[in-house]
Amino acid sequence: MSGFDKIFLVDDDKIFLLTAKFSLKRVFPEAEIQSFSNAEEAIDRLLKGKPDLLLLDLNMPVMDGWTFLEQLEQRGSAVNFPIYIVSSSIDPADINRANEHSHVMGFIEKPLDEHKVKALLSP
Repeated sequence: MSGFDKIFLVDDDKIFLLTAKFSLKRVFPEAEIQSFSNAEEAIDRLLKGKPDLLLLDLNMPVMDGWTFLEQLEQRGSAVNFPIYIVSSSIDPADINRANEHSHVMGFIEKPLDEHKVKALLSP
């Protein structure tokens, strides 16, 4: 099974970050997983080195997921890695917006479990 070597998780929910890391490690045991509870910090880190996969929450304080994507584009960062929105939102507008965004590969409803992680290998 191929996979991802470097994964970024951007979410302000510490419990989600712990459980998501656990699910990701079960599928990609060798992956380096970096988590960010602050979207601004994640953008700064992205400018220094790109992940193979980025999982992004929508609803965060200070900077939400949509603003994160706008900032990424405005800062001139080449987005040559898959980005998935991982959210508890079931708002059809969020799902449609994610599906229509040029840099977003898909929308995953929380919680992130091993089955959903495996599905990332065949988008």
